[in-house]
Amino acid sequence: MNLIFDKRVLIHKTYTGVENYVLHLLNTLNKKIILNSVEPKISNKYFAHLWTHIILAFKRGNILFCPANIAPLFVPKSKKLLLTLHDVSFQTYPKSFSSFFRIYYKFIVPINCKRADKIITVSNYSKKEILTLYPFTKNKIEVIYLGVDPQFKQLNLKKKNQILYVGSLNERKNFVGVLKSFLSLKNKDISLLIVGNFFSNFLINEETENLLKSVQEHKNIIFKSNVSNNELIKLYNESKLFLFPSFYEGFGLPVLEAMACGTPVITSNVSSLPEVGGDAVLYCNPNDIVDIKEKIELLLEDENLQKSMIKNGLERVEQFTWDKAADKHIEIFDELLKS
Repeated sequence: MNLIFDKRVLIHKTYTGVENYVLHLLNTLNKKIILNSVEPKISNKYFAHLWTHIILAFKRGNILFCPANIAPLFVPKSKKLLLTLHDVSFQTYPKSFSSFFRIYYKFIVPINCKRADKIITVSNYSKKEILTLYPFTKNKIEVIYLGVDPQFKQLNLKKKNQILYVGSLNERKNFVGVLKSFLSLKNKDISLLIVGNFFSNFLINEETENLLKSVQEHKNIIFKSNVSNNELIKLYNESKLFLFPSFYEGFGLPVLEAMACGTPVITSNVSSLPEVGGDAVLYCNPNDIVDIKEKIELLLEDENLQKSMIKNGLERVEQFTWDKAADKHIEIFDELLKS
């Protein structure tokens, strides 16, 4: 098998879910098969997209695997094209993205989907959304769940009186709901720790911007950016609960990371999150600040509930491994070679 693995997004300075998927999948595949991983020589995002369309398509190989939502505009017929389309948030939450990013994806994604011999997505929820927008993909789309990095594990650390949120500040993450529900808590001694790298493709709406300004000096709200994996694992372990009331997720990897670290999770009852959390998390209505607040207070006040959720969470994450994900990708590579 002569497989070209497009690792373009690994030149980014900050990583979100897509970059982490590419990194962990590449590292796991490298232990199982021989592949040719390629990336642009210059770490400029506009140059990287030009490289995708001008150079990537003509790299030598039988299969071109583009794991980060887009592929070259033209791919020779001699090559099989495999595309991972993580979600279609650029269509469902367009205001969360820059104009360039939104227009570019709306143009390129349907073209890529038509040319692709096979499409992978990361949840049944994302598959349903992709099929709604691009029904012609029906017979070539498959779901492969993400895995959890084995580094994310339970440590023997004392829990601090803090709530943890991990993510960007874009609209679909419901960052406003996180802040408003925290500010309405009866317990005024608990802290909210906000961790994230705030990616430039995302736009912050006016409500979020005003709320951010108003809480900058709040003594119990702490912002942390550029956090290493080791520090993030420590923060998960030290937190009493992980709050993730997102409006929309193609998968929702932080939910699994928190559970793997032995931290109870409150997350939304919408999009892919029930698919990922199963019966191991506490669900809230992301549109209802009172409901989010009440779920936080319920969990903080009930130690037995905390213990049962920690146990259920640790069992749940065992279903999601990068080994399983890589093996399923290899099955698709083999299938493409035979077709």
